[in-house]
Amino acid sequence: MSDTRLAVIVPFYNETAYIGLALNSILAQGIPDTEIIVVNDNPAEYDAAAFERMGLPRSVRVLHHPVNLGLSAARNSGIAATTARRIAFLDADDYYLAEGLTAQLAFAEQTGADITHANCCLSTVGSPALTLLPRDRILFSSQKTGAGLKGVEQAQFITSSWSSIYRRDFLIARDLLFDEAQVKFEDRLFVLHTVTAAERIACLGKPVRVWRRRAGSISVTKPDLAIHRLQVQLLEKCMAHMRAHAAAPDMPQRFLRREVFNTLSRLIWDMDVLPLIARGDDPDYADLGQRITALLGEDRFGQQIFDDPVLKLVSRVGMQTRKMTVRRQDFFDIHRQLRDGNIPGAVATIDGCRASVAAPAVLSGTRGRHLVLHIGMHKTGSTYLQRGLMARQGRLRAAGALFPKTGLAGDDFFAVRQGGFPGHLGLLVAARNRDGEIWQDLAREIADSKARTVILSCENMLAPITDDREALLSALFHRLSEFETCQVVAFARRPDHWAEMFYRELVCNGQRRGARSLPEFLVDYAAALTDYPALFAPFEAFSNRPVILLDHEAARRGAGHWACFMGAAGLETLAADRPDLPASHGYATPDREQVAAARLLNSMLTSEEQRMLVLRGFFATHPPRPDPRSALSPAERLALVEAFAATSAPFAAARGYAPDLDAIRAELAAEVWEPPAALSGEILEGLLQARLQVERPAAEAGAPPPKRFELGDRGTGGLTIRIRPRPWLSRLLGWVTN
Repeated sequence: MSDTRLAVIVPFYNETAYIGLALNSILAQGIPDTEIIVVNDNPAEYDAAAFERMGLPRSVRVLHHPVNLGLSAARNSGIAATTARRIAFLDADDYYLAEGLTAQLAFAEQTGADITHANCCLSTVGSPALTLLPRDRILFSSQKTGAGLKGVEQAQFITSSWSSIYRRDFLIARDLLFDEAQVKFEDRLFVLHTVTAAERIACLGKPVRVWRRRAGSISVTKPDLAIHRLQVQLLEKCMAHMRAHAAAPDMPQRFLRREVFNTLSRLIWDMDVLPLIARGDDPDYADLGQRITALLGEDRFGQQIFDDPVLKLVSRVGMQTRKMTVRRQDFFDIHRQLRDGNIPGAVATIDGCRASVAAPAVLSGTRGRHLVLHIGMHKTGSTYLQRGLMARQGRLRAAGALFPKTGLAGDDFFAVRQGGFPGHLGLLVAARNRDGEIWQDLAREIADSKARTVILSCENMLAPITDDREALLSALFHRLSEFETCQVVAFARRPDHWAEMFYRELVCNGQRRGARSLPEFLVDYAAALTDYPALFAPFEAFSNRPVILLDHEAARRGAGHWACFMGAAGLETLAADRPDLPASHGYATPDREQVAAARLLNSMLTSEEQRMLVLRGFFATHPPRPDPRSALSPAERLALVEAFAATSAPFAAARGYAPDLDAIRAELAAEVWEPPAALSGEILEGLLQARLQVERPAAEAGAPPPKRFELGDRGTGGLTIRIRPRPWLSRLLGWVTN
């Protein structure tokens, strides 16, 4: 028997921004005789020298595939390479919680189980904030050990292979490997193969690891035909395995019925393939429809299925979910229609289950008027323009234009950094919350003004990393839909500069997403931030005309942002009337050391209120220094420039923004760059002092808790926006400041 207690297998493809935390989280467990095996499944991009440059811990063993073989093959390579008594799997972008793996291994050794499951925490995209995986919370909240699947029946619904520790001799004796033909979504099949073969299964009942959801990862990327084929293939294999399992002597049929129920549920709630099949215009999808009908077979279930002690815990039938409410009869009808090959009928039944919400009223009194919609992309002069438009209200009115006061953040808006101003934030809040009152106020202001042109401006209206971007923009566009015409205007800046400025704003406004490193941020969002056609498509569809893209750098060197914007807005007569604003209205860019300090704070404090208060005090005493240095290497910035060149350069040029990419490339090639140094003692001391100033007294034993300090407690006026809003508003404020 091997002396090595545990091997942790870590497949790697391109997770350079995350693998350090993944490996360190294993080492931090302090488990003696732990073998860490990284399997490189991307040798074309990362050779042995690339791994040397990563500086992985010396104890880590790296295996290199000859070519990309897929996640299943990577895990199988790890299994073949170890003789450890037990095996665990960790994705390179996930990590273990402190002491989590230690507790799971101890329980596995105590019980001697073939499979030892432990719960998982789920992070939201772009944020370290955690929630317990819902299925783990529902099914595995208590410790349990039993004789195989009959003894731990909920194990049929273990979410993934990586949630368990496996006895290696169990895997080898039963020839349990990952299906290498299933290059994605391999986990479900492996779970079924193992839980149906195990003689003893244990559940720890506590969370031990974090599943990091990422923009662009399998679990959050929109599917295409290849993905749909893999999804249907997985359902076929799972159903075939459970039918074979049910055919064994003395095997209860409830496990098969549960898998049929689970398969149908996935088709209804978790996959978007059925509407594409129902269209009937693609033979590839028609084939998938036939395969779905075949995999469902003749298996049926009656009303008693809803009394199943396991299914009733995870069933979504009868629940009001985000997508729809499917009643029991609907569920049976969909099952029958799919078995009969009536995919259009099944889709019609599903559509009938979707919640119908009456559309809110549009903004009245706008017919015959022209809307100028300014998208305030971060650090492109938006704050200056908004302050200037406020200062020139009278002259705008004389020119037949209105910059409405309705929806603007008030003077008492809590800005983390001096000069911060989000523009028409209130309108976005109202659109998101279906609040009609503010739109009625805006309609009255427009009617009273007699203006023919209305200018609306909000910081980061582009919403490039917002989770529900499509719904959010649709809500806004619906309210604005009766304007006669609309021109969308935005200032664009160098793609490498904008991506970094976006990150700096996110971090320095105290958002939870600002706890991540810049490389982690770019892994998730570099593609989105450099894809102008995708970013601006919703705005062009709404306005029915191309956006006007103004050059931020050229405006700074030349006529200025005011003159450029007035020209784009059709108000050329005001172009020369540039407002002179007080220095207090400036909105300085934080330097890279300040950003590092803010990120440290965002990682250490979970309270949004405290983060914002601390950062406000910190920036007030440590204003940004004139330091233009980037935190990104020239190579990293060049990658952003090349991504923009590949996806966006012709699109942007046709709309007015055509940066000299060759000049940028030459500049980056010639740059002598120094990476950021460690935080200085001065900055750390400033951050600590700002933190101490927001401390509040703890309640004494038996005494009522002290009145909670809120950011609105600033005299009689208070703030228009507090830091503990309702969840929908918190999400929106995070989006606006991100």
